[in-house]
Amino acid sequence: MENFKIDFIELSILAEACIPPRPIARAMFWQNLTKVYWEQMSEPQRAHIFNWLQRNPYYSESLKNEVDTKIFHARFDPDNQYMVRVKKQVDEQEYRTFKRAGSEEEGFSNRYYVGHDTYIPEEYIVEVKKFTPKT
Repeated sequence: MENFKIDFIELSILAEACIPPRPIARAMFWQNLTKVYWEQMSEPQRAHIFNWLQRNPYYSESLKNEVDTKIFHARFDPDNQYMVRVKKQVDEQEYRTFKRAGSEEEGFSNRYYVGHDTYIPEEYIVEVKKFTPKT
C-alpha cells in the first residue's frame, strides 16, 4: 500500500467524522488514530486533537459506550501519561504508557499500556512516574 501525507487539520476533521459507532471502514481509521497516528503526532498535536474531539457531542456519547473511543481517550489524555520502568532479567527499559481504567468486561483492567492492545505485565514493573507532556 502506498502512503500519502494528510494535513493535521484534515486528519482532525476526518477523526471527528469517524467517531464511533460508525461503519467498519471508519472504525478501522478510528483505531489507527491510536495505533498508528499517535506515534506520528507531536505533543501539541495530540493535545489539540484530544481537546477538539471533546467539543463534539457525538464524542461524549461515544465515550459512554464505545471501547475504541475509551481507548483513544485514555491514549490521548495528557493527564493519563506515565513513564514505566521495567526489568526483564538484567535489562531495564523505560516506556511511555497510558492507563486503561475500567471493567474487565470492557477490555479494561487498570494496566499500563504501550499501545492500543499491548500492556506491561505487573511483574516486570519496577517504577511508575506520572508524565506531563509539553503541549
